[in-house]
Amino acid sequence: MLKLLVLSSALLISSVALADTYQASQLYHQQKYQQAKAEFELLLPLGNDTAAFNLAVMAMNGQGMDQDIELAYSYFSLAAELGHPDALTGIQTLDSRLSDEQKKQAQQQAELWHSQAVPSYASMQQQETEQPARDNNREIIQRVEPRYPINAARRGTQGFASVLLLIDEQGEVIYAQTQHSFPAGVFDDAAEHALRQWRYQPSSQKSIHTVTLSFNLDMAGQDKWRDKLLMSLQQDTWPGALAGIASYQYTNAILLNYLDPASDATADLNLLQQQLPPQQADFQPEKARAVTMPAFSGTALVQVDEQKKLIQLRVLDGEVPLAEGDRLEFIDKAGEYRIAPWDLNFNTEKSPFFAKDKMYLKAIPKRPKEWTDDYWLDQAARNGLLEAQRARAQFDKGWATYLQQKNDPVALGWQAIELLTEQKTDEAKAVFKQAQTAGFDATPELEVLFQ
Repeated sequence: MLKLLVLSSALLISSVALADTYQASQLYHQQKYQQAKAEFELLLPLGNDTAAFNLAVMAMNGQGMDQDIELAYSYFSLAAELGHPDALTGIQTLDSRLSDEQKKQAQQQAELWHSQAVPSYASMQQQETEQPARDNNREIIQRVEPRYPINAARRGTQGFASVLLLIDEQGEVIYAQTQHSFPAGVFDDAAEHALRQWRYQPSSQKSIHTVTLSFNLDMAGQDKWRDKLLMSLQQDTWPGALAGIASYQYTNAILLNYLDPASDATADLNLLQQQLPPQQADFQPEKARAVTMPAFSGTALVQVDEQKKLIQLRVLDGEVPLAEGDRLEFIDKAGEYRIAPWDLNFNTEKSPFFAKDKMYLKAIPKRPKEWTDDYWLDQAARNGLLEAQRARAQFDKGWATYLQQKNDPVALGWQAIELLTEQKTDEAKAVFKQAQTAGFDATPELEVLFQ
């Protein structure tokens, strides 16, 4: 008989208030089936494959509901679409117990649920997902370095803050709001205060930018600091993350983001599930290099084959004079690469100054999906953790739309700002009013734009 995953109750932490697959599974094993069913159902719109699989098992066994083989077949079909590794076994188990018409109706129901859910992680990775409107190509003409928070410096705390900015036509930062940071809340104010003093090149319209500032101390013991974080990942958060605890999944994402210098590493979906955590040696960074060629302003991800033929091109911003089918002689071997303008002032306090005869080129390493911050951030979002959902919404339109439908104040606020940058003034004002009613934290300078 198919069973739910048995989890150790020692992994439950009392500070988690949100329902996730771990807590729902605990209710199941306590035979509180109706409560477990209700919690799993809340996770279905998030594209949670484990919730779909577990609901299938409960429908098949008549736990928390009347036994319903056709409904179980629907849930197994949905779980298979979302990528659950055992869902096909469930479908095969029930296949002979249903007529062709019943299976057709069950699959139609699964397709309906699938269309209403956030797209699966695999589908987001395998195709270009629609992203919120961003324009990160405006040149920075004035940078202000953030002041290190005194208490954080005294404790030796390091981390980062990822901030969304609204830039006006003159290049001034009108609004800055942290979306994602580590440790949570420690560097938010310092990052926002510094970024509000940045200046960008003028433009014909307002634009939204994402900037991530790192806070690192120039001190001895950096290797020990990293070792400490890696040990925390391996011993504290990794078991809980695998078990389905949303807060541990989110912490996994934060720690991997900080530990892995190859922040643009991508998940290899062809690898088997990786149950073991990474070691320090697994984070060897790929070195970027300058390639001599006529420079251009855009940034792109490119994939080339053994013949150096460009087989996939994804333009991230700006103008990129490349096309699929081109031979890229400046690339040595097959793989995926990031190509961008070469900033001669990189890692200095000076404004960017881009070379005219060179481009930045860096190989994008492949990792097991469980060794990437993106995967665990996605898992935490699918387990209902709002912080993870907001972080994902910065880069994926599907998550942004989901949060807007849930009347999330942050998602609505940035939807209004995005509409404003698109010069959809009346619609922007209506959504901004909705965001304020929901509790969006707006500044007086921002409010003036919507009057």
